[in-house]
Amino acid sequence: MAASAWSLRRVASSPEIRRAEAAWMLGWTGEWAWLVALFVYAYGVGGVALVGVVGLVRTMPAAFLAPALSVLADRWSRHRVLLVVHAGRASLVGAAALVSLAGWPPALVIAIASLDGLLAVLHRPSHMAMMPSLARSPDDLVVANVASSTLEAVGILLGPIIGAILVGTGQPTLSFGVPALMFGVAAVGVAGIRPATALLRTMPTTGSRDLLLGGVRALRHHPHVALMLGLFGLQTLVRGVLSVLLVVVAIELLAIGEEGVGFLNAAIGAGGLVGAVAAVTLVGRLRLTPPILFGLLMWGLPILVIGLLPGVAVALLGLAVLGAGNAVLDISGLTLLQRLVPNSVRGRVFGMLEAIVMLTVGIGSALAPILVSVAGDRGALIITGLLLPVAAIATWPWVRSADDRAVIPRRQMVLLRGVPMFRELPMTMLEEVASRMTPSHVAGGTAIVTEGEVGETFYVLADGSVEVTQRGTPLHRLGAGDSFGEIALLRDVPRTATVRAVGDVEVMLLERDAFLAVVSGDRLSREAADDVVRQRLAVSDRGTRPAPR
Repeated sequence: MAASAWSLRRVASSPEIRRAEAAWMLGWTGEWAWLVALFVYAYGVGGVALVGVVGLVRTMPAAFLAPALSVLADRWSRHRVLLVVHAGRASLVGAAALVSLAGWPPALVIAIASLDGLLAVLHRPSHMAMMPSLARSPDDLVVANVASSTLEAVGILLGPIIGAILVGTGQPTLSFGVPALMFGVAAVGVAGIRPATALLRTMPTTGSRDLLLGGVRALRHHPHVALMLGLFGLQTLVRGVLSVLLVVVAIELLAIGEEGVGFLNAAIGAGGLVGAVAAVTLVGRLRLTPPILFGLLMWGLPILVIGLLPGVAVALLGLAVLGAGNAVLDISGLTLLQRLVPNSVRGRVFGMLEAIVMLTVGIGSALAPILVSVAGDRGALIITGLLLPVAAIATWPWVRSADDRAVIPRRQMVLLRGVPMFRELPMTMLEEVASRMTPSHVAGGTAIVTEGEVGETFYVLADGSVEVTQRGTPLHRLGAGDSFGEIALLRDVPRTATVRAVGDVEVMLLERDAFLAVVSGDRLSREAADDVVRQRLAVSDRGTRPAPR
């Protein structure tokens, strides 16, 4: 918990993360207020069947286009993609308000909902792919994800309540207009984000076929990611069924009226808020698959209980437990996905996730009326509630091995974080540098660098100690976590000293181009590197060891 508190303070100190998280919350609040208004509007026009159709129409086009659209999150600046998402949704939902005000056909609102789905599908991929570029360490990333899940829960709590209040006015124009305003404010927040400079990388030119299959190709080398996406897809299938069933439960099974739809959804948000706060204990945890299993079980069992014991209190409590499970599943599952794939394809992998989410939510929305007609209200709840617990138990032997497939090189990142010129880099930059480091074992007495030679490599000492000498005179010793070799690279001069292993040592090597790319690409790294060079040249002049850094 001490580490959690430290990370929370560090994340909260970042203005970029604060802006990103505020826009994230507003986006979710606006989305849920809009969806409650949209579903109640559809129910009033065409009953539960039209609610299912609206859910399908809104999600299916986005599901099929998400793999292609998500390439934007890897090609463009992710904060700019988010700006387009929020501004575009503000315009579309605002247009729906104008349609209702003018009394035009409801089909126009449904068409707008379909277009809105195309933008909504980029919300999570862009946000989740952007967060590692704002976080400073893997633990900071977990805390940022905790904050995202917490604020998403706040949005899921407030959005339906706001939607319920707006629906209660009987004015669709107002019900649509307020969410549009929220999306607009979120766009303003995202516009102020200025991520740190990243290492330059280029994506190969791709044809239309490769664009459409970009996310699918990214899974080829990451089979455990495919498994995780499959479980998320089953969870969102249940979510799609539940989004329609809650309308039936509120109006028909529990008889608490149209406003009850908003309050039942708000119970999920309230539970999610509690679950997200509790999930801060995941900070520092290397194995995330046990919480994923727990989250899947918590997602299904409450629905089963509501079907077996229907009642207002049971429904509210059960949905709150479900919301807590959703927070645990989101934080642990999404963090594991971030660990399992490299930064260059994160946008596309999260785009695949969003495609699966949209597709399965749409299928679930269409499936719900069929379940109700075949099994009845309670039977549909019981069947839906059994899906996730059965799937979680059946796939557990494969899921639990996913923790061992993380691509983020934690040891190298910890070493780099101790190097002054890399200390303030965001996690994605540090990850890129760490992935380019190669380990090397050096026997005792061997000169790792020699005074006067051309320098092509930067070194970080992982284990053991080395002695630094100049013109045969000992200057000082360096231990694990120390670094050397930067002067020749930064000043383009021969090596200024000899570094010899004292006993066997292990060093991490970083080649000139990668070192110079990151140091020259970030202002704080340049300043820290200049400080290190000045200190070490001063040591060379005095022949004494510098003050500890």
